[in-house]
Amino acid sequence: MPIPTHLITGFLGVGKTTAIRHLLAHRPAGERWAVLVNEFGQVGVDEQLMEGEDVAIRQVPGGCLCCVSSQAFTVGLNRLIREERPARILIEPTGLGHPARVIETLTGEFYRQVLDLRAVITLIDARHLASPRHRTHPTWQDQIALADVLVANKADLYSDAEREAFLDFARRLDPPKSRTALVSQGALDPAWLDLPAHPKRSVEDTHDPLGDTHHPGHDDLLGDTHHPEYAHGDLLGDTHHPEYAHGDSHDSPAGTRSDWFLATQHGDGYHGISWLLGPAVRLAHEGLIELLHGGAWDRTKGVLHTDRGWFTLNRVSGEGTLEPRTPGQETRLEIIHHAPLDAGRLDARLRSLRL
Repeated sequence: MPIPTHLITGFLGVGKTTAIRHLLAHRPAGERWAVLVNEFGQVGVDEQLMEGEDVAIRQVPGGCLCCVSSQAFTVGLNRLIREERPARILIEPTGLGHPARVIETLTGEFYRQVLDLRAVITLIDARHLASPRHRTHPTWQDQIALADVLVANKADLYSDAEREAFLDFARRLDPPKSRTALVSQGALDPAWLDLPAHPKRSVEDTHDPLGDTHHPGHDDLLGDTHHPEYAHGDLLGDTHHPEYAHGDSHDSPAGTRSDWFLATQHGDGYHGISWLLGPAVRLAHEGLIELLHGGAWDRTKGVLHTDRGWFTLNRVSGEGTLEPRTPGQETRLEIIHHAPLDAGRLDARLRSLRL
């Protein structure tokens, strides 16, 4: 039978990862689920943020699923299906991902007998309804237009006026959504996963459809899907899209790969810096807090090794701080903002905290 598959969308910082972790925590005992995560940054943080959930997790870093190489997406998805044979798949595009082309791929002929795309769940922050920067952004609009279930997350932070504004906004949507809800801490109702998807899936955008290149069929999913040309290093370097410039990667000052990797990217009006530091690299805790709290960037997340242990960072528009966690594999940090970032200055400050 086709595998129930779910797209969990939403703009930057609305709590998609938290919502997915909530769903994973409420899955039936003994049922094997899988998660395919895409991130704006080049190094990928969400995989480590979801560690410990006893699920199969795969990443497609460095852009959005709609505009990175279609083969990178399908290879990752195919391997997840073939190697893990999950009972259910959750797909989390980056907050800057246009979902229309992803939906076209998941419902196209090559996956029609393999995947059963259920209701698309879109999370929003109702406070963004008062933000022209969000309401006029094509991605924000597309994510809402293509949702079957529309959820205002972080409801515990809303004023009465913001709650009412969301309910009024949702009532005016045409066609109406299958479900509209306000939740806190990403507490999605697992029953929403089994709601059917709406048949319409058409939003005009300028991105090339994923279907422009080869999509493996059902036989390929169970066979060998290895593509040497899409090894990790090539994936980071070959994902250029004319409207989504991913930027540059930088190793150590000597130009050799070491324990300090920096990458920059930009697209859809946003700019990002990502760091991947070796397992032995530790950062000064107090200085790190000062650095991270000194910028009210749209999105800052990471898994960080400091002189006080390992910490998770999940910060949105200046809200959020370091939280203790179990040891990670290496330090990963990502900053995303709607205005240009001074990568050289921020990298120098971070390097100054190395112990």
